This record gives sequence, structure tokens and C-alpha cells, in this order.
Amino acid sequence: MRYPAIASALTAWLVLSGAAGAQAPAPPVDPEAVRILEDAGKRLAAARTLSFTATAVHDVPNADGQSILFVEKSRVEMRRPDKLRVVTQGDGPPSEFLTDGRTMTVFRPSQNTVATAPVAASFDATIRSEVETFGQTQAFADILVSDPAKALTDGLTRAFVVGRSRLVGDVETDIVAFAAPGAQAQIWIGTKDRLPRQLWVTETDVTGRPRNGVTFTQWSLDRPIPDKVFSAARASRARSIPFAKPEP
Repeated sequence: MRYPAIASALTAWLVLSGAAGAQAPAPPVDPEAVRILEDAGKRLAAARTLSFTATAVHDVPNADGQSILFVEKSRVEMRRPDKLRVVTQGDGPPSEFLTDGRTMTVFRPSQNTVATAPVAASFDATIRSEVETFGQTQAFADILVSDPAKALTDGLTRAFVVGRSRLVGDVETDIVAFAAPGAQAQIWIGTKDRLPRQLWVTETDVTGRPRNGVTFTQWSLDRPIPDKVFSAARASRARSIPFAKPEP
């Protein structure tokens, strides 16, 4: 077979759509697809530190229902169990999110404003707060939680292996399509290092079915990250504002 990834994807589509005639239907949740997702989650959870760059495309429908695409690039540095720094530039104002296990801070250098609040009861809850306040996608947050394997597989209603690609991240990847209530997704995961390379999520219960995509590059695991990385000293002279979700 000259094009195994395309052939595999076509076969998966035929089976799911019922167009494959008498061929036995694939299971709604393929164990092999779940294994690939779990392997990626376990690899992330096992790392004491991790760093990566995430380039995100957000589909935001305007008042007329037309999709408007916004692009952001974030540099993420995390040290378990409770330290995180996310520096973001993009189509909106640049921002920096920090948590050191005691407080979480959002600093916007172009506006010279800073918001600080106590951390939530757990690091995962802090990340969820960061999603609401800092504007990252739910898929982005799922990479950072304490149990990414559970975040990627919990509540699945469908999962199957589409095939393999050599075009994403300059490495060979397994492609898995999966769905849960309210969302459909497709992820590219390195066959050797088990690291996510690309993820697209469609919100199926939102008008217009907006899509959010994240490409992951510059991965580094278990590299020492000093305490000063998670310091908010750079924002010490910024104007203090309430810790609230920014206006659209």
C-alpha cells in the first residue's frame, strides 16, 4: 500500500459511516486508540518538569455568526507539583500567567496591570481558573493537569485510530480521533516519544461549532527549572486590578 495513512483513514471513515458493506463495525471506543491516548497522558504525568511552545488558533464567531480566527503563541514552563508559567503573545494583548503554589498572577505588560489571587484548592483547580481567566483552551489545560490520561479519555463515546503521519512536528505520529459529550477531537501523538504534537477540538454543543487548534513544539521534559522562573517580580510595579475574566 503506497499511502497507508490515507488508506487507514478511509477505512475508518467507511466503517463508521456504514459504507463498508458487510464489514464488521468497529467498536465505538477502540482499545488501541485509548492506549495511545493513555500512553501520552502517562508520559506527561511522569515528568517532574515540562516545557513546550503552544501555537493556538481560536475560532470565535462574531455577532453575525462568521468565524473569526485568533492566533496565540504561548511558552509554557511547568514544575510539579504546583508551579506554572505561561507567557503568551498573539492577536490580543500579551500576557503572563504565573502560579507558585501559593498565589496565581496575571500580568499584562502592555497595560501595566497585574491581578493576583490565592490559588485554588488543588493545582488542577488552579489550571481551570487559568483557563477561565487567562483565555487558554480546554484542550490546552488538559495537557497540564495531574492526570492527563484521564483528561483525554474520561467519558469517551467514540475513539479510533485514523492512521499515521510524518508531516506534523517533523516526527512520525499516531493520529487518533475521539469524542465525548459536547466535543469532538483529533490528536497527533509522536510514535516514539508519546508527546502530543497537534490537537484540534470542535465544540459540538456550541452554536456554530467553533474549533480550537493547538500545535505543540519545542518539548523539553525533566529539565531543571529554577524558582525565579515562577516569580512575579517583573510585575511588582504594575497597577493592581481585580482578578477577573477580561472583556472580549
